[in-house]
Amino acid sequence: MPRIRPHALPIRIAGLLAAGLAVTSCSSGGQEAEREYTVPASLCGTALPASTLEPLLPAGKKISPVKTGSPGFTRCRLVVDGRVAVTSIIERRESGTTLRNVAYGTYGMGSGSVTKGTRYVVSDAQAVGHVACGSPQKEDHETFAMLRAEDVDAGKAAMEKAITDLAGAVAATKGCTGQGA
Repeated sequence: MPRIRPHALPIRIAGLLAAGLAVTSCSSGGQEAEREYTVPASLCGTALPASTLEPLLPAGKKISPVKTGSPGFTRCRLVVDGRVAVTSIIERRESGTTLRNVAYGTYGMGSGSVTKGTRYVVSDAQAVGHVACGSPQKEDHETFAMLRAEDVDAGKAAMEKAITDLAGAVAATKGCTGQGA
């Protein structure tokens, strides 16, 4: 059996620490990736402050909005460098549809989600809100907004601010107020 030399242990520990630091400094890249694009002030035409969208967006070079949908259902995707970064959906449902049905049933929000009264359900990367539309012609419908950060874990506070701002912006649109529609 080889004899352990007492003075060799500190040398081995120092060597392992040096190797660990070298690997860590090489793999970190030195700098975090930066956002080279300008954060938009809307989600496909629905006004939102850029400061609301910023925590939901990853670093990258180019951002593009992509809007699709049909009457009663509008999807907006913010695409960063070819990857979907943020998805929002504005949809009308039958009167009586609850926020819980939409958040947990349709959008599959998990048990870590926090319900904020009857208006919002929020998680670290997704939120669903009940939009307060005042249009008399929309009384037989409920309007909901969903927002999901696809590439970042924005946190509950950022998602709550984003869904609150989005629901407020949707409530002010012509489709929700009935003015000019």
